[in-house]
Amino acid sequence: MDFWFSIKKFFSACLNPIGFPIFLLAIGLLLIFLASRAPRRTLSSRLSRLRELSGDCGLFLSFLGMIVLFLSSVYPVASRLTRSLEQAYQPLEERNGRPQISVNPEFVVVLAGGQRNSPGRPVLSRLALVPLARVVGGVDLWKNFPDSMLVFTGNPAETDAMRAVAVRLGVPSDRIIEETKSRCTADHPVKLKAIIGDAPFLLVTSAVHMPRSASLFRHLGLNFTPAPVDFAIWTASEKDQSDVSFDSSPKSSNLVLTNAALHEYGGLLWSWLHGELDTSSR
Repeated sequence: MDFWFSIKKFFSACLNPIGFPIFLLAIGLLLIFLASRAPRRTLSSRLSRLRELSGDCGLFLSFLGMIVLFLSSVYPVASRLTRSLEQAYQPLEERNGRPQISVNPEFVVVLAGGQRNSPGRPVLSRLALVPLARVVGGVDLWKNFPDSMLVFTGNPAETDAMRAVAVRLGVPSDRIIEETKSRCTADHPVKLKAIIGDAPFLLVTSAVHMPRSASLFRHLGLNFTPAPVDFAIWTASEKDQSDVSFDSSPKSSNLVLTNAALHEYGGLLWSWLHGELDTSSR
């Protein structure tokens, strides 16, 4: 595992809306504990001031951790973070159940998102919910364009699970291609370019993941049509947005939304710093 890949994973972990607040709380409580202990000997004025400062810092970090955890777990925050990403690309327009695009795709590309491989696990349980939704969405699109190839991109364990699910859903095995060298989202367009070239294709991934994915693919000049699936927050109009109830009670489901959104914002920032994103207006 190379240095920058490790740094990227550490950066991603710092954006976790559960792990980061708990880390702040742990450091804060430790500082409060150390500051509250009675000293064994008389401290100098400088050390006394440092002791008081560590206690104040501990209180601040503990309070900050609780605030971050609370905000990450309430719907108004989670939904707005998620919606801002999901609204960047709309689902393909359909007429009579068929997607409307100007040029028929030669490939339907589905990006991986994790797997749950273990001996004896049922085929449809080998993928987590998010990648399962991507594969189901990709298979549904492929059935409208059966002359195209269905491409899964990710590590070997992921693409193997994706293939197994697609075959179970009715896709012939000889219509499936696996790209197995990608470790992360930025790898997908690089590794796929040799397979797809300039051919038109549908890019299938979760709606919250599409802004980063599309920008990475566009940066390399690939000829794709975004086909987002797996919408977590859906509002068809501004009125629908205003009608969403302001539920401020903390829920674990909101933490999942916040985590996914922050992961994408962090990925966008990382890719922008590394010059991997398309910066032209689309």
